[in-house]
Amino acid sequence: MDAEVKVRVRYKETDQMGVVHHSNYVNYYEVARTEMMRERGISYKEMEQRGVMLPVREVNMKYISPAYYDDVLTIKTHIPEKPGVKLTFTHEIYNEAGVLVNTGSVVLVFVDAVSRKPIRAPKWFLDLFGY
Repeated sequence: MDAEVKVRVRYKETDQMGVVHHSNYVNYYEVARTEMMRERGISYKEMEQRGVMLPVREVNMKYISPAYYDDVLTIKTHIPEKPGVKLTFTHEIYNEAGVLVNTGSVVLVFVDAVSRKPIRAPKWFLDLFGY
């Protein structure tokens, strides 16, 4: 499963040196994974209406090269394995010159919206992603 989304770095996302502040990469990952899901036919809102939530369990990232104000970044997103109870997204972020800026992963857990207990990935979700 691969997807790409582009984001332009906004002024408020940078520090005094014009470099993207490290905390913003988590937001870029969220944009990428929600758009990937939307492209496959499901939004977070629709998932929650179906009684499934996806809280974040773990975030890992590596900063490789700075990104700057007004850069257009390409976020490549991949699901490296069939989801079970956990759903992992990996991310690579590139600048306009094709330089790798950041890599990371986000692990989420499928949770029943009522009981708040972990559940296995619903069949309809697996079907949307070709599993």
